[in-house]
Amino acid sequence: MFGKVAAFELRYQLRQPAFWVIFCLFALLGFGLVASENVSLGTGGNVHKNAPFALVQAHAVFNIFYMLATTAIVANVVARDATTGFGPMIQTTRISKGAYLYGRFFGAFAAVALSFLSISLGILLGTLMPWVDPETLGAFRPGDYAYAYLVMGLPGLFLTSAIFFALATVTRSMMATYVGVVAVFILYLVTTSVFGPKPELETIMAWAEPFGIGAYELVSRYWTAAERNTLNVPLEGVLLWNRLIWIAVGALFLAAAYAFYRPAARGAKLKKADRLRALADKEAVAPTPSGPLPTPSYGFRSGWAQLMKRTGFEMALVFKSPAYLVLLLMGFAFSIAALAFSGEMYGAPILLVTRVVIETLSGSFALVVIIIAIYYAGELVWRDRDRKMHEIIDASPTPDWTFLVPKTLALIAVLASTLLAAVVAGVIVQTFKGYTTYELGHYLAWYVWPQAISFSLLAVLAIVVQSLSPNKFVGWAIMVVYLIGTIVLTNLGFDHLLYRYGATPAVPLSDMNGTGDFATFEAWLSAYWAAFAVLLLVGAFALWRRGTETRLKPRLMRAPLRLKGPAGLIGGVALAAFIGLGAFAYLNTNVWNEYRSRDDIELLQADLEKTLLRYEDTPQPAVVSVKLDLDLHPHDPRLVTKGSYLIENKTAQPQTEIHLRWNDDLEMTRLDVPGARIAREWPEFRYRIYRFDRPLLPGERRTITFETVLAQRGFKNSGNTTRLVDNGTFVNNGEFAPSIGMSRDGLLQDRTKRRKHGLPAELRMAKLEDASAQAKNYVGVDWVNADITVITDADQTPIAPGYKVSDQTKDGRRTARFVTEAPILHFFSVQSARYEVLEQAHNGVQLAVYHDAAHARNAPRMIKAMQTALDYYQTAFGPYQFRQARIIEFPAYASFAQAFANTMPYSEGLGFIADFSNPEKIDYVTYITAHEVGHQWWAHQVIGADMQGATVLSETLAQYSALMVMEKTYGADQIRRFLKYELDRYLRSRSGETIEELPLERVENQQYIHYQKGGLVMYLLRDQIGEDAVNRALRRVIQQYAFKSAPYPRSLDLVAALRAEAPADKQALITDLFEKITLYDVKTKSATATKRADGRWDVTVTVEARKLYADGQGVETPAPLAETFDVGLFTAEPGKRAFDRADVVALDHRPLRSGTQTFRFVTTKKPAFAGVDPYNKWIDRNSDDNVVKVD
Repeated sequence: MFGKVAAFELRYQLRQPAFWVIFCLFALLGFGLVASENVSLGTGGNVHKNAPFALVQAHAVFNIFYMLATTAIVANVVARDATTGFGPMIQTTRISKGAYLYGRFFGAFAAVALSFLSISLGILLGTLMPWVDPETLGAFRPGDYAYAYLVMGLPGLFLTSAIFFALATVTRSMMATYVGVVAVFILYLVTTSVFGPKPELETIMAWAEPFGIGAYELVSRYWTAAERNTLNVPLEGVLLWNRLIWIAVGALFLAAAYAFYRPAARGAKLKKADRLRALADKEAVAPTPSGPLPTPSYGFRSGWAQLMKRTGFEMALVFKSPAYLVLLLMGFAFSIAALAFSGEMYGAPILLVTRVVIETLSGSFALVVIIIAIYYAGELVWRDRDRKMHEIIDASPTPDWTFLVPKTLALIAVLASTLLAAVVAGVIVQTFKGYTTYELGHYLAWYVWPQAISFSLLAVLAIVVQSLSPNKFVGWAIMVVYLIGTIVLTNLGFDHLLYRYGATPAVPLSDMNGTGDFATFEAWLSAYWAAFAVLLLVGAFALWRRGTETRLKPRLMRAPLRLKGPAGLIGGVALAAFIGLGAFAYLNTNVWNEYRSRDDIELLQADLEKTLLRYEDTPQPAVVSVKLDLDLHPHDPRLVTKGSYLIENKTAQPQTEIHLRWNDDLEMTRLDVPGARIAREWPEFRYRIYRFDRPLLPGERRTITFETVLAQRGFKNSGNTTRLVDNGTFVNNGEFAPSIGMSRDGLLQDRTKRRKHGLPAELRMAKLEDASAQAKNYVGVDWVNADITVITDADQTPIAPGYKVSDQTKDGRRTARFVTEAPILHFFSVQSARYEVLEQAHNGVQLAVYHDAAHARNAPRMIKAMQTALDYYQTAFGPYQFRQARIIEFPAYASFAQAFANTMPYSEGLGFIADFSNPEKIDYVTYITAHEVGHQWWAHQVIGADMQGATVLSETLAQYSALMVMEKTYGADQIRRFLKYELDRYLRSRSGETIEELPLERVENQQYIHYQKGGLVMYLLRDQIGEDAVNRALRRVIQQYAFKSAPYPRSLDLVAALRAEAPADKQALITDLFEKITLYDVKTKSATATKRADGRWDVTVTVEARKLYADGQGVETPAPLAETFDVGLFTAEPGKRAFDRADVVALDHRPLRSGTQTFRFVTTKKPAFAGVDPYNKWIDRNSDDNVVKVD
C-alpha cells in the first residue's frame, strides 16, 4: 500500500504546474551560473564554471533557496486532504497511518528530488552555449554532477522536506509551515554568521551547518584552483558524518510527524465552524424594536474616522498574528547574533557604535521586514475573501478607497513599527557590550526613516500585485520572482536607478561626516519612486475587486468611473511628480554626470588600452618640484587648484613631447605647456599629447601650469564621491592635478572580458629580466619637492605633505602653507576636517594623531606604536627622513590605511573604534600603524622598479617590519595567533588567483602573496638566519637605493642582499622561499611522556613531514625536505589566549627530513602538549595538526 500511495502522490505532483514552474526556474538559474559572465557561485579566478567545486557549491547553496519549492511540493500533501475534504474518505479505507503519511511524503519527496535535477541540467546546458568562454570550462565529467547531486543535494532536500512535512502534518497550517521555512533560514543565517567568519570555529561549523557546505569547505579550504577543478572531497570523515547526522535529523522529524499525527474525523474546517456557531449562539440576542436609523455622514470627518478605524483594525490583525510575533523574534535573534560579532578583525572586536549597529541591522534585519511586507500584503488583501466575508463587506455603504488605503497604511505602519523593534535589538546589544552612547537620533534618521520608505515602496508593490493576482499564492510567487529578478538583472548590468523600482543611490555612514549629501541624493530618488508607488496604488484602486466580479476585463471597463474625482486628481498629481522628478534625476545622472553601464565601462577600458597603451614606454619628463594652491570649500563640496610642475628630462635623449592625463571627474580649466602645442587629444580618456616646439634636452627643466576644479554637480547613478566631503575630505594629488604619461590603472584585468574585447588574454607586469623596466618605479612618479598652500573653512584643520610654515585665519577661511625639506614621492594626500589632535615629541620627531572628537580612544595606542616602530626601524634600517609623523583619520566611507610621506590617512572604521579592553586580543591597530610607519622606509625611501617583484620591496618589507614591532611589543609567544591568521588567509586566497600564483620575488601586485606570504617568509627567514643578518641586508638595500631614481631596484637586489648575509646551508631555503612556490606539510602523529626514576620525564614526539613545490595553477610536486624546524613541549596549547612564555617546557631547533621521524626530550616537567612548528613560522598546508596532546 505504501508504494501505491507514493506512486499516486508522485504522479499527482508531476501533473501540477507548480512542479514545472519550479523545474524551469531553477534550470534557468543553473543555466545563468554558466552562461552569464556576470554571475558566479563557487568559481572565480582559475576555477572552472563546471568544476567539481563549483558544482558542489551550486547544489548546496541552491538547497537553501529550494526550501520554498520543497514546501510548495511536500508540505501540503496532508493538509491538502483537509482542505479538499478528501481526508474523511481516506480515513475510512484500509490504508494504514504509516502507509498514508510516508507514502505521501516519499512520493512528494521523489518529485522534489526530480525537480532538483533541473540545476544540473541547467548547468550542463550552459556549458554548451557558444558564447561561453571555453577557457572557463573544464571537461564534462558525469561523476562530478552525480557527486554534487547525491552528496550535497539530496541529503539537504531530505532534511528540509522532512521538517516542513512534519510541521504541516502536525499543525495542518500552511502559514505555520511557511513561518517554519523562515525560521530554518534565519537559524541557518545565525549559525553561519556566528561560526563562519572565525577560522578557530570551522570545525564546529562543519558539524552544525546542515547542507554540507561547512564540512566540504573545511576539507577543501586550502585547495588550489587545480585541485578545485579536478577533485571532490572524499565521502569520509567530517563530511560523511555531517551528511549522516542531518539525514538522521530528518528521519527524526518524520518519526515526530508519525507520532503526533491525529486524523481529524470531521476535518479542521468543520471544527472551526462548530466553534463559530457556538460563539454566535452564545452572543445572539432577541431583536428589539428601534426607531429610525441615523442618517449616515460622508464628510471629511467621517472619512478620517473610517480611515483611522480601519487602519487600526488592519494593524491589530497583523500585530496579533502569531506568525508576526515569530518572525519578529527570529529577526531579533538573527540581528543579535550578527551584532555580537560585527566588525571583528583578527578576532578583536570593535566598539559597537550606532553607525556599525545600523549597518549591521540594514543587512541582518532586512530579510524579516521583506518577508513581513510580502506575506502580510497577501493576507490583508485576501483575508475577507478567504473567510467568505467579502460579499457582505463589499455590499456595505463604504467608499471604495476604504478597502485599499487602510490596508496599505496599516502595512506601512507595521513595517515602521518593526524597524523600531530592530532599534531595540541594537540598543540591547550595545548595552550588553558596554556601549551606552545610543544616539537615538541617528537610529531614526539613518535607519528607521530611510528603511521605512524603502520597505513601504516594497509593501505598495506587494499590495498592488496581490490586488491583480488570481490568488494570494500567485501574488507571493510573483513577489519572490521579482526579488530574484532584481538581483539577477542588476548582476547582468541593468543598474540604472530610473528603472529599478525603489532603487536609490547608496548612503554610506560615518560618525565624522554623517550621511553627508548622500541622504539628499537618496531623498530625490525616494520621492521619484514614491510618486510611482502612488500611481500603482491609484491603478490598484481602479481595478480593486468589489463584489462577486473578479474577471479583469469588467474591472478595466469600470476603472474610468473610479478614477473620476479625487482618485484621478491624485493620480494626475503623482504622474506629474513622477515625470518631473524623473526628469530631474535624469538630469543629474545622465547630463550633469556621465552614466555608463557595465558594458560601456568595459568597452571604454578596452578602447583605452587599444588606443593609448602603446604610449606606455614613451620617455617622459619627470616632475621634480610641485607648487599648489588649493582652495577647498567643504560644504559645497568643491576644490579649486592652481598649480605648477617643474619638469626635467632625466633621460639621455631629447624629448619631443609630453603626455598629460587627468581624472575622469576633474575639470581641467587651464593647462599651459610653454613652448609646446597640442598634437593630439582624446577627451573621452582625458588624455592629451603636447609636442615641444623645441625638444626638451637632457637635464633641461621647464614649467607647466594648470588650473582644475574638482566638484560633483548633483548626484550620479552610482559612485558618488566620498573623498570630497563636508568633514573629512581626503584626496590625493592624482584626483585634483594632472599626471604625466600613460598608466595601466583602470585597464581590464579579467581574462574572459579581455578576450571578449579582442585584447591579449593577460596584461602582465614586465619580467624581472627586463632591464628596461627599471626606468620607472611601480608608482609611476619621481621624487619631488613640494610647496602646497591649502585654504579651507576656519573650523577645519588642513593637512598636506611637508612642514607647516604658516597658518592664518581670516574672514571665516583658514590658510596653511606646507613646504617639504626632504624629497618625497609625487604621490601625496591632502586632508581637511574638524580635528582634535594628540601630539607627542619622541626623539626629535613630532608625533601626532588627528582624530574626530569622539574617536580619541585609540589615539594613545597609535602614538605608542609609532614610537616603538620609529625606535626599531631607525636602529635596524637607518634614519627616519622627517621631523614629523602624522596619522589622520578619514570617514568610514572606506576602510583602509595608507602611507604617504610622513602622513598616514587612517579610516575611522579600521582602528579608531577598535576595542582592546581584553588584552588577550590581537592588537591590530599597533600592527597596522607599524606597517604604515614601515612604509616610510619601504616605499618612501626605497621604491621598486615597475616590474615583477616591485611590491616585495614595499609591502612585504613593511609586513616584516610590523611583525617585528608586534614581537617587540607583545613577545614571540603571542605572535602565533597572528601568524595563524596570515597563513590561513594566504592558503585560502590561492584558489582565487585570476592568472597564476607566482614566486614571491616575481609577485605581480598579488596581495595575498606580498602581504600574507611575504610576511610569513620574512619572519621565517629571520628565525633561520637571525634578526641581525636580515636587518643588515635591509640596511644595505636602504644605503644603496634610498631616494634614488632610475634605475630603480628589483626584488632580485633584495634577495642578493639576503643571500650575502645568509650562511651556505640556508641558500637553498632562500631559493625555496623567494624563487619557488614552496609548501610544507608537517604533522605531529603522537607524543608520549614517561616518568623516569629520577623524577624527570622522557618525552618522544613522532613527526611526519614532506615538502612540495607548486606551479602557478597549484599543481604540486614532492621535493626532498632538509630543514631545521622548531619542536617544542608545552604546558598549554600554543596560540590559545592563555598561552605565554611560562608555558614553554622545551623548544629546540631540530633537523627535519621527509618522512617520519621521532624526537626525544628529557624534561623536569611533564608537558601537556607537543608539536612541530608550534608557532606557524612555515607555510604549512595544514597547521592544525602541528600540535597534539601528550599521552
